[in-house]
This record gives sequence, C-alpha cells and structure tokens, in this order.
Amino acid sequence: MFRTKSTNKVDKNKDSINDFLESNYQVNPINEALYVTLIYGFFGMLWIALSDRILYMIIDDLSLFRQIQTYKGWIYVLVTMGLIYTLVRSRSTLFQKALNTIRQSYEDLEATHEELVASDEELINQTEFTENMINNAPVIIAAWNDKGEIIRINPYGLKLLGYSQDEMFGRMWAEFLSGNKDEAVVIETLKQIQKNSQLKNIESKFMTKDKKEVTILWNSSIIKTKGLNQEIVSVGTDITSRKLLEEKLRDMAYFDMLTKLPNRAMLETEIKVLIREQTPFALAYIDIDNFKYINDTLGHSVGDEFLKYIAKCIRSYVKEPDLVTRISGDEFAIILKGSTNWNEIKATLEDLSEYLGKTWSYNHHEFFISLSIGVVLYPENGFNHEHLVKNADIAMYKAKKAGKGRIVFYTEDILIENQINVHLVNRLQYAIENNLLMQHYQPQIELNSEKIIGLEALVRWHDKEYGFVSPASFISLAEETGQIYAIEKWVFRTALEQKKQFEEQGLEDISISINLSSKTLTSDTNFFEIESLIASYNLNFKDITIEITETAILSNMDFVISRLHNLKKLGVRIALDDFGTGYSSLTYLKNLPIDIIKLDRSFIKSLEENSDSKDAKIIKSVISLANALGYEVVAEGIESKAQLNFLVKNNCPKGQGYLFSKPVAVEEIMNLLEQPVTNN
Repeated sequence: MFRTKSTNKVDKNKDSINDFLESNYQVNPINEALYVTLIYGFFGMLWIALSDRILYMIIDDLSLFRQIQTYKGWIYVLVTMGLIYTLVRSRSTLFQKALNTIRQSYEDLEATHEELVASDEELINQTEFTENMINNAPVIIAAWNDKGEIIRINPYGLKLLGYSQDEMFGRMWAEFLSGNKDEAVVIETLKQIQKNSQLKNIESKFMTKDKKEVTILWNSSIIKTKGLNQEIVSVGTDITSRKLLEEKLRDMAYFDMLTKLPNRAMLETEIKVLIREQTPFALAYIDIDNFKYINDTLGHSVGDEFLKYIAKCIRSYVKEPDLVTRISGDEFAIILKGSTNWNEIKATLEDLSEYLGKTWSYNHHEFFISLSIGVVLYPENGFNHEHLVKNADIAMYKAKKAGKGRIVFYTEDILIENQINVHLVNRLQYAIENNLLMQHYQPQIELNSEKIIGLEALVRWHDKEYGFVSPASFISLAEETGQIYAIEKWVFRTALEQKKQFEEQGLEDISISINLSSKTLTSDTNFFEIESLIASYNLNFKDITIEITETAILSNMDFVISRLHNLKKLGVRIALDDFGTGYSSLTYLKNLPIDIIKLDRSFIKSLEENSDSKDAKIIKSVISLANALGYEVVAEGIESKAQLNFLVKNNCPKGQGYLFSKPVAVEEIMNLLEQPVTNN
C-alpha cells in the first residue's frame, strides 16, 4: 500500500517539473539579461528617432516646442522606468514560479522519501512477522514442486518429523509416508490440487525419524507458477492426539471399558446389519446367577475381576464370525450366526457353561458359576432389533425364574405369560394405591395347651379381575418391580396398629410376627423407613417378631447381622423363617442374633408319611439343638394330629398350620381367641 502511494507522488512531481522546463518560460540568466537589454535599447532608439518628429508634427509654436523638449527627457525617464519595471517584474515572476515549483517538488520528494523509508520498514517488519509466524506456527508449513519434491519446510514440521532442513530438501514426500510409500499417491494428490487450485482436509500418516507414526491433516494450494513449473504450499495440522481420542471415544461408544468386549451399541449395529442382509442367527442373552453375592461379599473390585474372567472365557470359546458382547452389569449376549437349530444352539451353550467351569476361585474364596440364558432366533422370533432384544430378555428372565442355570428358548407362551404378569403388576399397583390389600393373620399355637399365643401377619389380595391371587404369585412379582417396599410398609403399619388395639383390649400377651423381605433388609432407605415406623409406636416390642429368610443372609451375612442388631435394639425378636429349605448352616445359629427358628413345612409334611424318616430325625436334632442354644422353635404347616403329636412328643413348643386355622381376617381371630382352636 505504501509503495504504490509513494510511487504515484514521485511520478506526479516529476511530470510537473518537466512541464515547466519544456514550456516557453525557461529561466536562463544570459537570455533573460539580453532580453531586457534589447527591449530597453529598442525602446530608446524608437524614442530618439520618433519623439522629435512627432513633436514637429503636432506643435507649430517654437517656444512651446522647446518647453516640451525640456520635459521630454523626464517623460522618457518615467516611461523607461515603467518599461524596466514591467520587464523585470515579468521575468522575476517567472523566476519565482520556478523557485516555488522547485521548492514544492523538493518538499514532495522529501515526503515521498520519508514514506518510502516507512514503507521499507513496514515491508521489513511484515517480512519478519511472516517469517516468525511461519517459523513459530504450531502447524507444518511446507513448499514443494510439481514433482513432489520438498523445497522448504518450517521448523515445527522439522521438529515434528525429526529431520533437518537439509535432510528433507529435494526429497519426495512419499519417502516420509507411513505404510504405502508409492510416489503415485503424491502425484495423484498433485493432480487434484492442480485441478481445483487447492485441496482441503486430506489426512495422511507419516513416519517420523524415530519411527513414530503421526497423522497430519493437510490443506494445500498452488501459490506460484514459473512457466510450466508450479509450486504448492501445504499447511498440515498434527491430529495424532485427536485421532487417538477419536479411537478412544469410538471404543467407549462401541466397547465395554472393563471387559474390552463390544457393548450394547455394537450388538445393536451388528443385529441390524444381519437383518438387512437377511442372515439367520440366534441371539443368546446371558445373566450370571447370584453375581450380586460376589459384589456384596468381597466388594465391587472383586466383582469386576470375576466379570473379566467370564468375558475372557466366553471370548476364547466363541469364535468368529460369532460375536460376544457385554450388555450391562452381569449380562452378556452372543450372536450365533447362520444357525437356528434349537438342538445345536442348546448344545453350544451347554458346552459354554461346561467350559466356564462350576466354580471360580479368588483369594481362597470359591463361587459357584451358574448362567441363566434366554435365546431368540431370527427371523422366527422377531423382524427387528427391538423385538429380538426384548424377547431375548424375556426368555432370560424366564430362565432365572425357572430356577436359574437354565437355557430357555423364547416362545409365544412366554410372551403371553409376561403380558399377564405386566397386567397383574398394574392391577397390584392399583390395589396398593387404593388400599385394596387385606391383612390376614394365622394363629401361632402353644402346642401343649393348644392355646393361641401369637399371630403371623400375612397379606392377601382379592382382585375383581383375577379373584384371589396367591401370595406366591404377586409377592415374587412385587419383589421384581420394587412394589414390595410399599406392600411391606402397609403390612407393618397395619400389624402394629392391630397390636396396639390388642393391648388396649387387654390382649397384650398376643404376639405378632411380621415378615421382612430380603429386599427391604438390604435396602438402606426402605430399611430405615421400616425401622422408624416400628420406633414410632409405643408398644410392648418383646411381643413383636420380625421374620427373615435365609435368602437375605446369603447376600452379606455381616451386613445382615448389623441390620438385625439395629432391630434388636428396638426390643423386637428375630425369627429365622423356612429353616432347612436353603443353605441352612450352623454358622447362622452361631452368629445371627435370632430368637426363634421356624421349621419349614416341607419337613413337617414328611412326618405324615413316616415318623422314622430322615426328616423326622433332622427335626428331632434341630429341636434338641435349638433348645440347647436357647432358641424357641415354631413348626410351620401342621395339618394333622399325627404331626402335632410327634412335635409335642419331641418338645417342639409352638406351631402353626391348617390343623388349627388358615390365615383369616382379624374379626375371625377375635372369635378364635374365645374358644379352643382344635374345635375350629
């Protein structure tokens, strides 16, 4: 910009001076002096020659003529003074104009010089700035010719690639590429640049001098043409870190970080591809049974190690093109491609279970490995990803409900059953919200006197659509859906209110037993709510018994023990329900803060058939052991006189069952309290 302005001003001043010098008003000292002298001489000669003649012609009087002759000399002086003044003034003006023009030209030249100096400094600064920008820019800036030879590369590029300017000058770009070093790649790139005068956002991998691979994003343009030769400038950004991040994000999006297996998103993508290609396949949903116990017993870090072990085993067993994925938590999925034969798929999954082994050992602990597997087939069990995944999930939960360690193939019957359960859950929620549940009580009897000494609170539900719904049906559903928490709070509140009424009616010796699920026992929020609810009543808590099952203990014994101690601090008693049906252990009797053992009805039922059976001997031993340890024993499911007599004979103090009464409403309980129960 400065260069153009200064040049224009110099040219303008030069033209102005030239015009003046080439005009008629040239300033020459000799010529100017000669010019004035000749004019003065010419005028003097004319005056001398003509002045007297003109006077003779116009004046006849001789005296007047002589008088005018006297004044003629003065007139001549005056006239010549004016003439000389005019001549000198005109030439001086011309000279002054020349001086002014010269002075103005000098001033313009001086200003132009200053501007040129400033322009040169600006150009120097601009050049230094450009050089600094190129040298310090955190990008590669390189120039190369139409042969693919490097002409120049900036310091950042040299540092990134690990070479010196001399090592790279004149060499082909292809020599520095990672992998394919074919010069044709560079030539093709050059053709694209020549075609469009530029080429944007082209990625290429380069190998540095120390054998590290870097990824560069290039933008190139033609900047200079010399005849048939062209020069290209390329600006490259090191995107190696970005590519690594993209890879990491891709792994996070499509792979499980713990097991390194493909995740649910990858599973969904693969299923959609197979459906699009109409490839038959089987989808197996796998859930690890009782995985929660590992987390609760040894912590989540050990649980993670177990999941990695399972993932490693499944991945080593399942070969490509089949796919193994981790869905979430302890759930995995396998796509078995090309096979929809039930027997083949079942055999494969059974072999997988065998391959995993029966136990997993960690730090002197052994855990039993059991898998619940649900299987769907494409296209038999669904035509899109959503239906297949939903049906596989339904089949897997059916396997768990069927007793775990099972393989269940999806059928329409399972879907119908699931739909019924969904509707039943909705009806149950309606009953909870509208207070339609009923509280029944089953009497607990002192077997020697056959006197009612206590009641077990049992929830019942009669639905207008389903009629009487078995507790075995809706309680298990409630535990799956979480509705059990609201049901138990209602049961506890109702039972505590009834206990309060009994005490107000003088029936303070009647104890009440209330069942506490393993769900509530191991849930912080819901347990504390039950604990606070009990504490809010002013009752004789020694006549309130909380019944727990062995299932709750299995999750985490130390944790459960601490919870039971909290309940004991309130004054209530603890009963171990269904003793003998699960993983009954003498450890429970030794460590648990319990007061009562309830013998399961399955033992009592066998007494009807053979009083000398193994079950009978077990009952005798348990009663004897419990009495020795100071625990009360309550027998459940007494339905005959023979069972009653055996229990009395073997010193079982308490029991309950249909021999005495089924669970009934509190109004009937009041009638029973007024008469011997065996007459009912």
